Amino acid sequence: MHISLDGIDGAIFRKELKSSEKRAEELIRKNIRAYKDCGIIALRDGGDPINLSAITRRVAKEEGIVYKTPIHAIYKRGHYGSYIGKVIDDIRDFKTVFSEMEKDKPDFIKIPLSGMMNFDTYGDVGDLAFNEEELDYMVKFAQDKGLPTMVHVNSREGVQRAIKAGVDTIEHGYYMTDEELYALKDSKTIWIPTLAPLGNICFSEDERHKEQIKTIKRIFDEQSRNVKKAYKIGVKLAIGSDGGAYKVFHGQGFLDELKYMNEAGIELEGLIRLGYENGMKALGIS
Repeated sequence: MHISLDGIDGAIFRKELKSSEKRAEELIRKNIRAYKDCGIIALRDGGDPINLSAITRRVAKEEGIVYKTPIHAIYKRGHYGSYIGKVIDDIRDFKTVFSEMEKDKPDFIKIPLSGMMNFDTYGDVGDLAFNEEELDYMVKFAQDKGLPTMVHVNSREGVQRAIKAGVDTIEHGYYMTDEELYALKDSKTIWIPTLAPLGNICFSEDERHKEQIKTIKRIFDEQSRNVKKAYKIGVKLAIGSDGGAYKVFHGQGFLDELKYMNEAGIELEGLIRLGYENGMKALGIS
């Protein structure tokens, strides 16, 4: 989930978050309670660029919620990631940015490896941000610090690179083929397929993307088929909604994700099991 987004308009929401610490706390508490009201007691954030982690950690603790955060995602200049993190140019920058973040005690390292999906052009996610050497270095660096790695990635090449590097979780993972699914099965990596962002656009009669619905539905249907295949062959799946993304509302987004994964072919008992077992692994809790 993204504590700095509201499912409607991230730019306006962030402006309000930055208006005062009191207002930020009110909005954060409202969103934390939305999860609590749905019976969700453990959350993993995708990072933000406006230093919300301290307030959110305090509010979550007061509400009895386990909250894990990377503080900020770390993204490559010229690539996707500006609304979730801090920019770097190279590995030297990475070490500098991490050393600044380390005082805030990140729970894991978040790396955007590819871009978001281009709803105008099927298959387009932009170039990969980090080459193999850079990604391998960051993952090994995280491991040496005792921290997991959460990697935002789409595309066959991107997923292959992430698996090879030994990342702990892959968020999204759109456009995979059987080759990547079997590679995931044989790895330690947990896959969080995030069906809710596209599903909620498809099934809400969304006006903003009405010209792109055909492409969005094609991508969503393909991802749903991959979820079913992944479950059947034993890929380690977990449930994550990308809460706060457009049309994905805090708390409710998790229930939407359950619905889509169930409709993709995972029975309720299986969803409950992987939600607990792999969810705890992804969060690093017992």
